[in-house]
Amino acid sequence: MPGKNIRGGRPSSPFKGVSSRPSASIPRRGASPQRIVNRAVKRTEVRKSVFNVNPRPRPEMRPSAPPPRVMNKVGPPMGSMPKPQAVLRPGSPKGLGSRPMPPSARPASGIPQRQRTGAAAGYAAGTAWALNTGAAPADLSSELSSLQYSLDELHQRASFAQLDADVAGLDSNLNHAINLLEGARDAGYKYQGDLEDIAYTAMTRWQQVRQQVGAKIQQSATAFRGQLGPMDNYVRQLNMSLGSSSQALGAIGTLRNEINQALGRLGELERSIESSYDEIERAAGELTTRLTAIHWMLGQAAEASFPFESDENLYRGVKARWDYEGDQDPEGILFLTNKRLIFERKEKVATKKVLFITTAKELVQQLMIGQALANVKDAKAQNKGLFGHQDFLDVIFSDSKIGSVAFHIDGQASDDWVRFIKDAKSGKIEDERAKASKLSFSDLTGELTQAHIVELQNEVNELQDEMMLKNLATELNDLENEVQNLGRQLSKLRGRGYAIEKSLEADVQVLAAQWEKIKERAHGAMDMQVKLLSDQMKSIQSQTATLAGMSANLAAARPAFMQLKSAIASAEAQAEAAEETVLDQYDEYADEIESLHAHFAWLDWMMDALATASFKLNATESGVAAVEAVWERPGMDPENGILFLTEQRFLWEDRVGDFELKFDVALDQILDIKEEENAETGMDTLVASLGKGAPVPNARFALAQPLGDEWLKMIGRARSGGYADDRAVEIDPALLERIRNAPTQCKKCGGAFTAPVLRGQTEITCEFCGTVTRI
Repeated sequence: MPGKNIRGGRPSSPFKGVSSRPSASIPRRGASPQRIVNRAVKRTEVRKSVFNVNPRPRPEMRPSAPPPRVMNKVGPPMGSMPKPQAVLRPGSPKGLGSRPMPPSARPASGIPQRQRTGAAAGYAAGTAWALNTGAAPADLSSELSSLQYSLDELHQRASFAQLDADVAGLDSNLNHAINLLEGARDAGYKYQGDLEDIAYTAMTRWQQVRQQVGAKIQQSATAFRGQLGPMDNYVRQLNMSLGSSSQALGAIGTLRNEINQALGRLGELERSIESSYDEIERAAGELTTRLTAIHWMLGQAAEASFPFESDENLYRGVKARWDYEGDQDPEGILFLTNKRLIFERKEKVATKKVLFITTAKELVQQLMIGQALANVKDAKAQNKGLFGHQDFLDVIFSDSKIGSVAFHIDGQASDDWVRFIKDAKSGKIEDERAKASKLSFSDLTGELTQAHIVELQNEVNELQDEMMLKNLATELNDLENEVQNLGRQLSKLRGRGYAIEKSLEADVQVLAAQWEKIKERAHGAMDMQVKLLSDQMKSIQSQTATLAGMSANLAAARPAFMQLKSAIASAEAQAEAAEETVLDQYDEYADEIESLHAHFAWLDWMMDALATASFKLNATESGVAAVEAVWERPGMDPENGILFLTEQRFLWEDRVGDFELKFDVALDQILDIKEEENAETGMDTLVASLGKGAPVPNARFALAQPLGDEWLKMIGRARSGGYADDRAVEIDPALLERIRNAPTQCKKCGGAFTAPVLRGQTEITCEFCGTVTRI
């Protein structure tokens, strides 16, 4: 849906050009969208740093499909091009990091299934419109394929199933946010009192519009489908006219116009319905993000090696590193209470090494700073690091033994922490204290029934796998298979003729050599986290048994029911924090593996496209990249095809009907090239200015995937000779000498040869008289 970034609590990555490796964990209701955003930011900066050290441009997303054998005669509007798929690992779930739930899993909405059957009921099984493409003339096949795609889209969206899913998901997310809020208050967290206001407003507003939204979806779906009746006649008329291309063209135009009008009306209906709950959805996301962070902080405080004072209340907490000893800087947790600013060292340190390899570790916890707020003289925020994205908090203490301390804040803004400390010192945080009378949770949850107890027992059963971190174990196994497969993939590419990037062999070997150490570290962290979570799970199972024994008296069971719901919400937040800890052990390494796999996938795509092309590369010429692209020419219809880059040439092949190479220029003929991005579609266009001898003075190629930045870098590297210097297969020196000694003018007319001579080229054609000169 337009404007939607979050589905089920996890956002799609907004960062362009970064490998969006799917999350290891099942998206749960307690998932933190901010965590995903922070991870994407981190990956962006890591990729930039890697490129600065070793400038080898590579697309970080995978091809969306194999090279097409049949392409549309007229390129579709760029806004209607298929969006690039998220990066998928072999064996990983499809989608934006989401995993399909087993049939036995609970509905994502958290409400009974019979309540979720809305506009989509009875329609999903309806008959879709089908065009008789088999009876169509060959010259209409691409047009009909495009029309069939639009018909299928219209049929699917006309069910309004996505809006039904939105409503069910909002039910679940609000319920979970309320459980997290109650769990935080029960655990003693007293601040951020606006959480109750947000929760109460969102829940109250949702209760007011929930039935209206459901009814509006049903009414809109029924009315809209009623308007689609004539579509059957248009489809039937087109199928009947397919025997004649001239008659079919008119029917195609009529049907396409009807489809476009219907999709326009449908989009307006969807936006109208979504506007009824957009603000509520944003409120649910904010609650979940903030409360997940609070539960993590409470868990860290519960594990602290020092006691909090009796009248001391925790306000904020964050991972931090005391920046003063270089590589030995202590890492831990920075706590802010209404009394003190506290830094506790909390990290695993090596206790035994063999040949510089750590073989044993132990957890070290030590209270290093515990200063009263009155002793905090000042706090300032600084942005450091290569790109200025590392948040540092400089704190000046009146205690001369401590003086000034720089904390590297992980995952939160240092500007916010300056404000937190200032408010804590002034006592302003007391205005944020929650007031118990603001929200009645029993009013919000309604009457307790046997169905609620059964559903809660199912949640406990599913929580078991989450607390065992089974998905992380699966991802580590998948990662090992990918590491082992890199060498085979590279050998296959070399066998198919990919002759450049001689460093790839070394890249594969280096990554493979690191795997055993990384695997050991990740499994060690996972074992420790599972052990910590198991005690919490035992308590939840005990509470579940107690609740089951009280099911005969539902009124008496309500306190136990609410306590168990709160415990589950807290456990899910703890499980997510545990996943984060384990992911930190191998996340960057896995991103490097995924980046290389994505690169190999593009190279396979390019080799497939070259194998079916109407032209052949020169004897020692190697492909660099290829992508689907539309050649946009002024005054002419745009044409679909494939854009190729070799280390010597820039080419575009028309792939509609008979394949034809229509654009072929040497890299020396490119005077300038830049990227333009369509603000509405997010798609990229390469705009090239060309010199003498090129078929056109300027050329525009609209890429089918957002890879403009990568293509600019690859073209720049090819023009500078970077790929020629990085060949895995050395070029015969005699061939280079023959190119250097190639004739510079035509023997017949004396005209100068202005076009560059390429490696593998065996003859030169005079542009003035047409005489062919052998090299």
